[in-house]
Amino acid sequence: MQRNRDKLLNTVKREVLQLRSQSLHHAVIVNLVRQRPPQQLKRSWDIEVKVGKRPSFQLPAKISIIQVFDRMKGKLLILGNPGGGKTTTLLELARKLVIRAEKEPKTSIPVLLDLSTWQDKNQDISDWLVNQIKFKYKIPKKVIRNWLENQQLSLLIDGFDRVSPELSKNCLEEINKLSVYLQPKDLVICSSFATYKNCRTKFKLNAAVLLQSLTTGQIQDYLLAASSRELWYYLQDEPELLNLAEIPLMLSMMTLAYEEILIAAWRRITSQQGREKYLLNAYIRRQLGRENNYNWYSKSQEPLPEQTRRWLAWLAQRMAADNSQEFTIEKLRPAWLDSNGELQAYQLIVNLISVLFWGFIFGFIFTLVFDLYQGLILGAIGGVIIGMFFGLPGLKNLVLRIILFFNGHIPWNYRRFLNYAASRLLLQRVGDRYQFIHHLLFKHFSEI
Repeated sequence: MQRNRDKLLNTVKREVLQLRSQSLHHAVIVNLVRQRPPQQLKRSWDIEVKVGKRPSFQLPAKISIIQVFDRMKGKLLILGNPGGGKTTTLLELARKLVIRAEKEPKTSIPVLLDLSTWQDKNQDISDWLVNQIKFKYKIPKKVIRNWLENQQLSLLIDGFDRVSPELSKNCLEEINKLSVYLQPKDLVICSSFATYKNCRTKFKLNAAVLLQSLTTGQIQDYLLAASSRELWYYLQDEPELLNLAEIPLMLSMMTLAYEEILIAAWRRITSQQGREKYLLNAYIRRQLGRENNYNWYSKSQEPLPEQTRRWLAWLAQRMAADNSQEFTIEKLRPAWLDSNGELQAYQLIVNLISVLFWGFIFGFIFTLVFDLYQGLILGAIGGVIIGMFFGLPGLKNLVLRIILFFNGHIPWNYRRFLNYAASRLLLQRVGDRYQFIHHLLFKHFSEI
């Protein structure tokens, strides 16, 4: 049991470290304020706390999320706007809980889960938890159930706003059942404020934490600390652009992508959605155009920006169709092929290679036992039966990748490309899993 605990704790620790190091806020620190200590770019937004029916109150800047978590006995709801810092706050909480679990062996271990995988209205919340933890952290189900029953896990669950609308009521009710049946010691849920506001049923948690939009003063402080005085000079007289900068994610993107932004063109865009789209495109251009310290490709082999956009757009569209936030290469499915012609070609190639392979193996064996003619006949029969019904391990994924490559959907070395996209801060990588650096960027690529 101790070995599994150590394994989970180390895995979560690496996950939190990788996700935090691949955040846009961290990129601002690394790329723009090398001469300053990171503490000068700490949390920018205000936090409002509401407990029960009491009036809400603003959290003093010196109070951290772990302190709120402790005071509310580990039962929290984190609310905010898209790009408002919910996941960043959750990761900061996870980091503190990992440190605590390392120091105190009997303390519960945090696990990070995402409700975007909630896709069945008939599923039980405990089964979902066990399956997700097993899939993500490679821990045996029996061990996970034991931990859940003995309150040895801190459940940090993101993405309630990404549950499909027809399943959100069921999902919320199932989560509330946790308090009755499993009674987890710690439970934290993240959701957009707009999604949660429309829910008639509410989570049975001790407090709600609302991450507020940035004030003009906070925007100014952030940009000046990030050596972006010129950007602040232009933004301060543009109410529409300042409104966009109130979202922490957008402010970080502005800081990183400023060289690609034409203020005159940007201010002419009249809609909030159009301004967001302009900024996201500027951010993508900047990330694909900047110097890259990771040597995934030589300079001559690096994908063209147009190729990178096309490959990431294709990936985002397929992930969106599956309602999936994470991707592994092993998740490539024949259903991702564009046409019936591609699917038929895939099935034909897989079946043909499987039949030929097993036919050769069985033919060789049978010719040693029988004469050549009988051996070939029996080998052919065995090849057809085994090849058609069982195939070859790994063959389907290989053939699928070859077809996708020849149709221009992915590069030949897909893993190298995904790692390259992560180094460009378009994706995030944790182990062999990849996700877009933020849901807004994911949505943007899926609509290209």
